[in-house]
Amino acid sequence: MPVSYPRVRSCVAFVSLVALTANAQAQTARPDTLPPVVVKKDEADKQKKRAAAPKKKKEAPTVAQGAAEPAEALPGEPSKDVIYSANRVPTDITKVGSAVSVVTREEIEAQSRTYVQDYLAQVPGVSLAQSGPASTTSYFIWGAASKYVKVQVDGLDVADPTGTQVTTALENILATDVERIEVLKGSQSLLYGGQAIGGVIAIDTARPVLGASMTASGETGSYNTQRGTASAAYGTDRGYARFTVQSVRSDGYSALAIGHEDDGYRNLTFSGTGEYKLSSAVKVFFAARALEERHSYDSTYDNWGLATDGWPGTRGVTSQQAGRVGTEVKLFDGAFVNTISIQGMKFDRDQWGWSAGSAVNDPYTGDRWKVDYLGTAKITKWATVTAGADYMEETAETGAYSQHGIDLTGVFAQLSVEPLKGLTVTGGGRNDEHSTFGDFQTYRFTAAYFYEPTQTKLRASTGTGFRAPSLYELYANNEWVSGNTELKPEESESYDVGFDQWFDNRRIRLSGTYFQVDTTNEIGGGYDANWKWVYQQIPGTTHREGVEFSGAAVITPWLTLSAGYTYVDARAEDGSRLVRIPRNSITLGADALLFDTVKANVNTRFALDTVDSSNYQFEDYVLLNAKFSYDIRPGLTAYVRGENLLDQDYQTVRGYNTPGLSIYGGLTFNVDANTYASLK
Repeated sequence: MPVSYPRVRSCVAFVSLVALTANAQAQTARPDTLPPVVVKKDEADKQKKRAAAPKKKKEAPTVAQGAAEPAEALPGEPSKDVIYSANRVPTDITKVGSAVSVVTREEIEAQSRTYVQDYLAQVPGVSLAQSGPASTTSYFIWGAASKYVKVQVDGLDVADPTGTQVTTALENILATDVERIEVLKGSQSLLYGGQAIGGVIAIDTARPVLGASMTASGETGSYNTQRGTASAAYGTDRGYARFTVQSVRSDGYSALAIGHEDDGYRNLTFSGTGEYKLSSAVKVFFAARALEERHSYDSTYDNWGLATDGWPGTRGVTSQQAGRVGTEVKLFDGAFVNTISIQGMKFDRDQWGWSAGSAVNDPYTGDRWKVDYLGTAKITKWATVTAGADYMEETAETGAYSQHGIDLTGVFAQLSVEPLKGLTVTGGGRNDEHSTFGDFQTYRFTAAYFYEPTQTKLRASTGTGFRAPSLYELYANNEWVSGNTELKPEESESYDVGFDQWFDNRRIRLSGTYFQVDTTNEIGGGYDANWKWVYQQIPGTTHREGVEFSGAAVITPWLTLSAGYTYVDARAEDGSRLVRIPRNSITLGADALLFDTVKANVNTRFALDTVDSSNYQFEDYVLLNAKFSYDIRPGLTAYVRGENLLDQDYQTVRGYNTPGLSIYGGLTFNVDANTYASLK
């Protein structure tokens, strides 16, 4: 179904009308109960007083802060006490019953890695496999593959609607402007709709401090790689705006193990976010992203041999633009919060393949637009209702089929209650109506109990999810493959139980989780009598279960240690193992302040017992990475970092290379009001 642009304009008008009406009502309403933001006095005076005052004994920070009342974060101050993805509203960490891992801005800056996927690979329960530089990355949460994972960037759904399955290209999401990554694990279709079978990855870009600020960075290193970033931002007590441009280029290395030429990569990404409070009760916001990516790759190895670099059939180009606008309206002194937004995305991809000695171009075009409403009502001190609705249209056209589209409408509701001190229980249901397979229902229930005297949290959750068949699976029709419009959604059910334990005023944290994710009615296929692949439902259950543990400890004010372990046993109905998922994964990390101006980060990742197709057994590997940084002056830092320092020769996809020992060096520059004052 083509996108209905008149309907889009109507939704935009509706959003604007709600914002203006609520703003008019807010002029006579009581002020928000949140305390006002107070802009501090001249920072230069504070620096002088601080220098004259006697030095205090340095106190170790905490791994995770104490329980806090969820509140709207000020610009540049995201809360560590709050989880945002679990209920789609800020929720005290002690009241979250789902398993969630968080990557903070501090961790991102400590390592200065290039891609978001570099940080996800260190998260317990998450694993990745990539077929060469800039090639498609497969990612797994608790053994559930990319097609079962929902990814959002600043609330934007940036998944590719033209692929065989709808997935997000993590290999193209750069990390320099990222503030926070939350990995919500288990089936989450109640709040996120289709695809959220294995979990949700929520990526938020940075918010500025109060006043004007600018940042820039540059890096160069192995494989003739250069990376640069520049951003400008301004924040006040009423809102902020931030815009960032990032660029990466690299000559790369040969994707195929049998190849010898380099396969290069280029990425240019623009991003912007902002919000503004029209009054104490009304806020408007926006997010925008644009990406252009170019890469070379090793084309199919056939009777004509392996294509060399520069051949027209060994390159791909991706262009993507996405945007989101909306408003948040608080009624009844903030007891009833309403958020309405509309977003759109356009995707173009050209892939030149090589067949029988000639280049063949496969063009892919697609778009998506979505409007959604989320309402949260605090009924009593111990009960909160969250309800919402969303409508999405998605279209695509590829070389395998002419333009087709689907629409999907969802409604949901969730109740969260606190019947006893420390106990939080949530539960809810959802109904989705798809234009091809009709209605489908999902649910989720969670419970969290926090015992404050011992700083112990026990948690458990169960939920269901679904993945709608992609446009390719529904409508593909050429000489090699045939879609099936009778396909039904894939279904899932997940369970997990776990604990979080804090010690020593929260300077030490330990967590553990047992999980299970089952999928049924999976979409696969087989060859017909004419050797044409036909999509169809596959009987049986794919079963995944395992455990994950993680811990972090602030040993001294200058040393923090962390560790994680994951065991996953993922098997198809016939008992065979799912491919490219390590059965055992171990991560170790250390952050040290060696001197006042010198910092070090060291992290290690072990992948053990992994198989590929035909039960091929990969060799185990250990990846050692490190970074050392030196603060030249406030706001200016030089660093050197290394990846795969042990120069391990390993594969995550059979027959495809991975990078060897790599060294990079760079500079970061940051100036804001505080930095400027300290330089005076």
